Amino acid sequence: MVGLVDLYRKHFFLVLFLTASVTLAEASQGRADQLFHEGYTLYQQHSANRALAKFKEAAQLGHAEAAYYAGNIIRQDYTYITKESEQYFRQAAEGGDVYAMLRLAQGSSVCGTLRDCDYDREEWVDRALNTALIRAEAGDSEAMMELFSVYWQKGERSKAFDWTKKAAEHGNPFAQYWLAVGLLDERKMGFYWTQAGRRADILKWLEASAEQGFPKAMHKLASEYAQDGRMEEAIEWLERMGETDYFSALFEYGLVLVAGPDGSEGRIQYPESKSVEGLAVLFALHRETGNSSVQFGIEQTLADLDPETIAEAKTRSRELLVDTPILHYLPKFGI
Repeated sequence: MVGLVDLYRKHFFLVLFLTASVTLAEASQGRADQLFHEGYTLYQQHSANRALAKFKEAAQLGHAEAAYYAGNIIRQDYTYITKESEQYFRQAAEGGDVYAMLRLAQGSSVCGTLRDCDYDREEWVDRALNTALIRAEAGDSEAMMELFSVYWQKGERSKAFDWTKKAAEHGNPFAQYWLAVGLLDERKMGFYWTQAGRRADILKWLEASAEQGFPKAMHKLASEYAQDGRMEEAIEWLERMGETDYFSALFEYGLVLVAGPDGSEGRIQYPESKSVEGLAVLFALHRETGNSSVQFGIEQTLADLDPETIAEAKTRSRELLVDTPILHYLPKFGI
């Protein structure tokens, strides 16, 4: 009987220990996710140094993507892979991060002044390909975009294009945007009998991305409509992009409202001048970011406005963009 009691007691403490371990692991994962989110927001605000501390702490808790960003910030500071950034990239790669694998696969010019990177780069390319391919073939559009980067790095441009198109067709908003502006427009990829056909596809994919709420697509689409003289549609997207948290979209939104119908030819021309509303957006944007370009834009408009308009704009600006992180939507691998 005593033996049975001891057995039950041991079982109870084992269950208690396992439950506590799971709870601690979940708490650690939750903390890592929180740190990553905070770091990512700071990174998208161009506050890389502040983001780095968050990413490093999250990486210590086992967050693979945080380790990638920590390694990448350090790489950007030195313009090459240092031993410290290599360690973070390795941690991220071991956690399955394809972009970390691709960083480790890049050429000797990124290995620092000592040129002592002693790993097999082709092996990392193959590993990145195999890791992404399994998920992509299962329908993961993020993995399809990873394959774009893999094949682009391998110099196989047509395969990179094909996977981007597949990702776009699977509804990935960044893929739709990148297919439109990066591959169809800037690099003129894909075969078309006419430029009009290419142009139609560029707008089609921009529209698809913008409709999903991707701010960079909204901004680009409004600009493209304006260039085509489709001002009513341009204004519709201008107003929608003015409700986003994207720095460039908010900056242009404010400038366009101030300029009104006197805006530059080929750019969005608002049917009426809304100086108070536009200047209020610019004041709020500068308050939140301290950006010098915004300050210059404000100074350029003040000379043409009366003190009452300026004062009202300052008052309205206090209610705008409050507690709204202003983001730049930097790509994960493109810089």
